[in-house]
Amino acid sequence: MFSLLDIVNSYLGYFTTNTRTKGKIYTVVAMAGVWYILYLSLRFFQNGRWLRGSLLVAVFLVLLYFSILNVFYFFTTKAMKWDVSRLLAKVLGTTIPVAGEATDTRPVIMPANGLYDRKDVLKAEVQMSAQQQQAIDNLAQQLEEMSMWAHDYHNLSKKGQRQIIAQDGCIHDNHPGTLLPYFDLQEMADGSLDIVAGLNQLQAQDIATITKIGLLAVKQAQKDYQLSLASVIITGGKSHVQGRRELVEVVKPHYVKVEVAYAQRENV
Repeated sequence: MFSLLDIVNSYLGYFTTNTRTKGKIYTVVAMAGVWYILYLSLRFFQNGRWLRGSLLVAVFLVLLYFSILNVFYFFTTKAMKWDVSRLLAKVLGTTIPVAGEATDTRPVIMPANGLYDRKDVLKAEVQMSAQQQQAIDNLAQQLEEMSMWAHDYHNLSKKGQRQIIAQDGCIHDNHPGTLLPYFDLQEMADGSLDIVAGLNQLQAQDIATITKIGLLAVKQAQKDYQLSLASVIITGGKSHVQGRRELVEVVKPHYVKVEVAYAQRENV
């Protein structure tokens, strides 16, 4: 059984299969192996090997239990009534995500401008001109071509997606968004504060204009604080919305979500 799982794992390694899909495949293969153990135990009983047969039956029951747990986790949004997996995880010092929650294994891009304490970061409101919107759309296309844009809805189940849709109206396929590899603030000739971003500094383009930082207007924020971009996340494109019965795929405009780090100016 373990050899078969190893072969399956080797073949899946050639494909970009997400974690939940792999889990379903492994569960089906493992179930076949579990029933093969029962077959072996019956053959031992037929040959009068009662001790070995009994041990294999015990192994079969244990593996069958955990296989059923996997069926509940990977194929449904329900929890099994007698689930001891969390107790085992606690003993082993590991954690098990709740069914429907995301298991995020995608690569992490470190912010180009460094890391900031959450208490020193504010959300910013932005607006985009037609030219800036085109730059955002081009950047999204570049990220997709470089396989840096996820299309797995964060591996959320339909139930998990519906919870996001109830709050935001839709859920994008790269939820919660893709952190841009490069981004920076730039004060323009007219005094506006724009975001330049791209795959790298050489390819950076003007993608948005900041209109408000927290509750402050940009001019006031610039006067009172030192400002730096903490993160710029791009999202939009293919999305799910709630239809009459099932989730329906639609295409939404690309946009960016921006966070700005701030520090009090010494002369204020």
